[in-house]
Amino acid sequence: MPEETVDPWREVLREAIEANSTQPVVGTRFRGAIDSAASKRGLRFPRPDEPELRFIDLLQRYPDVVSVLRRPGQDFLVVPTGKSDLLVKGIQQRLYGIRPDLFRAFTTVSRNLAYYDKNQDCVVWQEPEGQVLGSWVPIDPTTESAEVQLRRNFVETLPEAAKRSQLDSALTSPKPLQTFGRAVRETGVQREWHSFRTERLLEKIQTWAKEKQIEWKEGWLCEVAPNYAWKTRTFSSDEVAKRTESNPLQILFSGLDATDCAFR
Repeated sequence: MPEETVDPWREVLREAIEANSTQPVVGTRFRGAIDSAASKRGLRFPRPDEPELRFIDLLQRYPDVVSVLRRPGQDFLVVPTGKSDLLVKGIQQRLYGIRPDLFRAFTTVSRNLAYYDKNQDCVVWQEPEGQVLGSWVPIDPTTESAEVQLRRNFVETLPEAAKRSQLDSALTSPKPLQTFGRAVRETGVQREWHSFRTERLLEKIQTWAKEKQIEWKEGWLCEVAPNYAWKTRTFSSDEVAKRTESNPLQILFSGLDATDCAFR
């Protein structure tokens, strides 16, 4: 059998990412690592046969080597494929959020069931007795008790006793998730709660994807637009649905949690 042809650019990317494998690297810096690795092999970018090829497009040809995270208004990030958990390191410093349909699927307490459609890269909801297509992968539903425990875990991380007490009291109310959402705004810990919850949710989605053998998608993690951070108005369930359709990211960053306001 003939030997498999070695793609020199795959080897260039592999060498460059191995030298930057402990944390996310911005695109401009990674471009320098690529140029260095390419020059050792007598190569250069842009490639002479594709002078118009964009750098990010080159990277996206090799999803088995690198994963790319686009960031609105900023340089993109690059991590080794299979190490998307490295992106968690940026969550405490930057406002990241999970794509809205995945966010709702993993956080909404509902009688209906959520599925990930592998063919369409989207979440679909179905009644328990409804038909399930072969491309749909089940997402384990969350429960109110699990969501309450997540919030208790968050409260334990706060240094101020007064804020811990107010949030703990909220979780003992008849509607703990909704009351907790209000208490988060009243105590001014929206940013801390967002970072904590996003990090835990990202870990949960990573575990689910690995168990279901679904490749991580760069679009599952989005960066917050600064003008949507921590608004204080509370919206009705109907308003949430309308705002999600017109601006999918807003539900994540308006100070409103899907599970704190709407049950399907």
